[in-house]
Amino acid sequence: MTAPIKLLVVEDHPVTRHGFISMLKAFDDQFSVVAEAVNGEEALLKVASSRPDVVVTDLHFAPGDPSDGIDLIKALRAQHPQVRVVMITAELDEQYLLHAHDAGANAFLSKHASASEIAKAIDAVASGFTHFPLRLREALEKREREPRLTDREGQVIPFIAAGLTAKQIARELSRTQPENPIADRTVEIHKSNIKRKMGLTSANALMSFSIAYCKNMRK
Repeated sequence: MTAPIKLLVVEDHPVTRHGFISMLKAFDDQFSVVAEAVNGEEALLKVASSRPDVVVTDLHFAPGDPSDGIDLIKALRAQHPQVRVVMITAELDEQYLLHAHDAGANAFLSKHASASEIAKAIDAVASGFTHFPLRLREALEKREREPRLTDREGQVIPFIAAGLTAKQIARELSRTQPENPIADRTVEIHKSNIKRKMGLTSANALMSFSIAYCKNMRK
């Protein structure tokens, strides 16, 4: 008989966490919850001691907690790359999905998913597959079709969002990267390229795009 898949459940709300674990008891032959945690810090300690096959985590932890599920995924990929990750959340926002996907999540599920769907996703992930919602698949396809910014263009954007002139941007980038100095004329070229790639037609549109871009990068 195949050994049950060992799970670590990460959820800060006790009622939600215990309800989820109780639901999994219907699949006792498939899963064994070997540990619970309320945040990323505790989860990493429990992973080291209980050695789960799959971590099932919420996206957000308690208010005031400096970390979230995406931070946990990044830490797991760095410290325990063999562990698979299923993210269950009430918030299936496209940007959160993309950030968690890029961090290394193997599956995403809504908290409204049925018990059978959750069991199916965990089983798939433990077997080396992924389980992504249609919204994420569409977002990934959309991103692949979008024009890509170069690394240097990406470095310029936060300064544009802060309202710096091309001369000021060149000065800051040259100061922080003395091995790779840049002229203000080159900054203007980068700004023009960003506008062209993103379909922006004015300085105000470039500013609005840069601010939104920085906000998305911080999520």
